[in-house]
Amino acid sequence: MALGFGDALVAANFNSGWYQTVLVVHLVCAAVGFGGSALGTVMLRRAWADGPDAAAAVRRAFEFASNRLTDMAAYLAGIAGVVAVLVDDRWTFRQGWVTTAFILYFAWLGIAHGALRPTSAKLADAMDAGPERSDDAERLRGRAELWSMANNLVIVAAIAVMVTKPGL
Repeated sequence: MALGFGDALVAANFNSGWYQTVLVVHLVCAAVGFGGSALGTVMLRRAWADGPDAAAAVRRAFEFASNRLTDMAAYLAGIAGVVAVLVDDRWTFRQGWVTTAFILYFAWLGIAHGALRPTSAKLADAMDAGPERSDDAERLRGRAELWSMANNLVIVAAIAVMVTKPGL
């Protein structure tokens, strides 16, 4: 009897090739997506230390990485996480660790897109404005570092929840 794609997904379990494939996609995308997001802090500090000439190059690299590569990987990590819960009968959306992981995922999305990215864009504009750093650039740098730190803490918390699975 030949199984279709949907039947194969429903028949998957922890030891199946489907689950293992989804788990690998989830882990690789999480490493690329969230690791790249955390790298933004390093890039921000480097641009600030190297001055306005380096800021433009760092900005282009960061925009490419965050807007294309890391965001797509992070979105795919979330989708693969949902599929992994659906595929493996050991996990349900009613388990506290799964709910907490998704809350943290959406918190990361909110911080990254609602606060960190707009603040970083304003900071990059202020740094590109000229060799003189304004008070506005200094204020924006502090705000971007704060949001970046919050972003990184959420990522670490999500990883800790998914690895330890508290309350399971």
